[in-house]
Amino acid sequence: MDDYELDENRNRFSSWAAVTAARASRNCRFTRAEGFLLLSSSGLSRIGTSWDDLPDASALDTFHRQLRDRLCEAADGLWSARDHGFSHGVAAKLINVYLKAMYLSGVEINQAPDNVRLKANALHPPIDRMLLAELASGDVGGRAQFWRKQMNRGWSNFTSEEYESTIDAIRHVTGGPLWKIEKHWLRPIES
Repeated sequence: MDDYELDENRNRFSSWAAVTAARASRNCRFTRAEGFLLLSSSGLSRIGTSWDDLPDASALDTFHRQLRDRLCEAADGLWSARDHGFSHGVAAKLINVYLKAMYLSGVEINQAPDNVRLKANALHPPIDRMLLAELASGDVGGRAQFWRKQMNRGWSNFTSEEYESTIDAIRHVTGGPLWKIEKHWLRPIES
């Protein structure tokens, strides 16, 4: 156990959280082992624990698209059937949960250097039905129709373009810091 370090534990936890979240899709069921294989073969699980291992905030969207493409290619290689259901939405869930668990758990962001806070603000939030439903019901940003359309489409069915338009809408509503949209995620039910 002496060779098991905290950074390795962060990687394992982030991987587990990401795989658990992404395999919740009704359209793309896979085992945990398959999920870990996707993380490994795409290179996602090799992203280090230092903020320096991420690109600048201005390049994070491109980096995210490249990771989604690599995850989709890894899924095509893992499952021979082309109707396996692994979409850019499922890939995004893997990436978003992995990066948020890796970088935003237990880190004091408010006192971090500007470049770290900019990266934290640029990390994509996990998109799911609960978030989209809450955004639609609250007409967040005056975009109820858009949120409802995305909710009805289903996050796990998103193409690259649909995913990116959702992130762009979130960026517009939050004024930039993407994590702020999570205010509407898992809101307690008021009686």
